[in-house]
Amino acid sequence: MPFRAPSAPRCCRADAARTRRAEPPKLPVPAVDQSAVAQRGYFYVGGQYVGEPGKEIMQGQTYVEVLAPKDVRRPYPLVLIHGAAQTATNWMGTPDGRKGWASSSSSRATSST
Repeated sequence: MPFRAPSAPRCCRADAARTRRAEPPKLPVPAVDQSAVAQRGYFYVGGQYVGEPGKEIMQGQTYVEVLAPKDVRRPYPLVLIHGAAQTATNWMGTPDGRKGWASSSSSRATSST
């Protein structure tokens, strides 16, 4: 008699079927297409820990986000620096859901920092 591997339990087969039919979640905020982005990363520059021992927090750091397009067509990155009490989220999108400068430059094949 040939060996026959046991099939998955009924509960696992049902879970797998549900997973295949899953649809993307409906986000409560605007989202833009990121298909032009090949890589996305971030890092922090500077800063120092302040506060009493065991309760220190980081202060004075700068957050840097990097978007690299799938098809690079320009040799130098585009560096976006916010100011005037704004945050870097202004570069990611607009309040009405349109692409921001960082997303637009990625689709134009320029790395954004």
